[in-house]
Amino acid sequence: MSDKHVEKAFQLSASHRALMARDAESVLGWRYEPRIIFTRGKGVKIYDVDNHEYYDMSGGMMSLLLGHAHPELVDTIKTMAEQFVHQSSWYTNPWAIEFAELIASTLPGDLKMVNFAVTGSEANEVAMRMALGATGGFEICSVVRGLHGGSLAAEAVTTVGGGRKRGLGPLTMPARSNIIVPPFYYRAPVRDADEWDRISLQMTADMLEYTTSQEIAGIIVEPMMVAGGMIVPSQRWLRGLRELADRWGALLIFDEAQLAPGRTGKLWGFQHYDVLPDIVTFAKGMTAGFATCGTVTTPKIASAARGKKGIPWSGTYPQDPLACAVALKQLQIVLRDKLTEHAENVGRHLQQGLLGLQQRHECIGDVRGRGLYHMLDIVADPETREPDHAMAERIRYYALLEGLVLICVKNYIRICPPIITTQSEIDDIVGRLGVALTRAGQGAPAQTDYRKTGSLAADDLRRA
Repeated sequence: MSDKHVEKAFQLSASHRALMARDAESVLGWRYEPRIIFTRGKGVKIYDVDNHEYYDMSGGMMSLLLGHAHPELVDTIKTMAEQFVHQSSWYTNPWAIEFAELIASTLPGDLKMVNFAVTGSEANEVAMRMALGATGGFEICSVVRGLHGGSLAAEAVTTVGGGRKRGLGPLTMPARSNIIVPPFYYRAPVRDADEWDRISLQMTADMLEYTTSQEIAGIIVEPMMVAGGMIVPSQRWLRGLRELADRWGALLIFDEAQLAPGRTGKLWGFQHYDVLPDIVTFAKGMTAGFATCGTVTTPKIASAARGKKGIPWSGTYPQDPLACAVALKQLQIVLRDKLTEHAENVGRHLQQGLLGLQQRHECIGDVRGRGLYHMLDIVADPETREPDHAMAERIRYYALLEGLVLICVKNYIRICPPIITTQSEIDDIVGRLGVALTRAGQGAPAQTDYRKTGSLAADDLRRA
């Protein structure tokens, strides 16, 4: 472990602190404390203004599967910057076509028609429009503890709460029902997973019948509900949701923004289950850090939706050549280098390391996830499972001192490094995290307020 990250306090230069102050004065944005300013990245690591080295434990915002400055992606960026960056969206380019074709080749069934978008929020809105247009239905139903984006329609089907939704009621779309009971086994009122599957599916069936207009166009769900607590459903639960969608003539939409491609040990997260969606959206990991997201459906659904509810959707930037070329190259590398299998294998090693930390630190109530996407559920008491937001933030703070840049929301700490991370790097990461857990457990103060860390942050009125 590097000596520079075991000191008792952050050592930041005057120029670094000056940049932090300028950021606070001129940029309206969420920031963790301290407001570290980063200047470059290489592989799985990033470097701040003072050249301190950190593991990037989320690959940006879960977007850089191949880490920073991957040489083949760098070459692609350089080539495209000199050749073709942007075009009118009334036309297309070879890279967008090849990217769409490659995405379709990785999907089962007849999922082969891609409607490009710029953000994950937009991709999910396109999916909702498709469902409304193809079915003639009225409502979109979502899972409690799901997150589908920040635009007004996507926020309407998002249910993780927090300040981000407060006051937006008059602006969000009315035709939505946040009524699907999640398979959150760790905090379910019954401890038997099979029994909670039965109960939650029955409650969901009742809610669909009695609280909707019964004109249901779509059901939207993440195959793993990350922001809501890394909720990993059983095959029985997800199959049950498929059956409920079919019963009501609704389209099943899988939001894969956080999962595809390869991060969970399968190219698509839903491939862990024997369930086929009608529509699937992609973002984050599929983008290589560029703004190219999208929605995939079948030719039949695309044809039924065409010309209705603004489908096909476009704007200024979807399917831009530079973004598509880089994302295409990344997906080609993921497939060529068998990085899905790598994520599965190294992910098992990560899970064992995290479970070892759980045995030594009572504040880790649960370890959940798949592949190279796991989460620590931080609790005040492992018996009551009471969330401990302040402890989670202290762990994040001291992990940063140990050279780990983590995402922490409420009492949930995400562990999702780039999928090129090696087993030896995982060992180093787990070791550093253990030091942070020890320091946080000793009650060392952290100069940060967990209630001000983001739009999903906890406050004194709400629990996780």
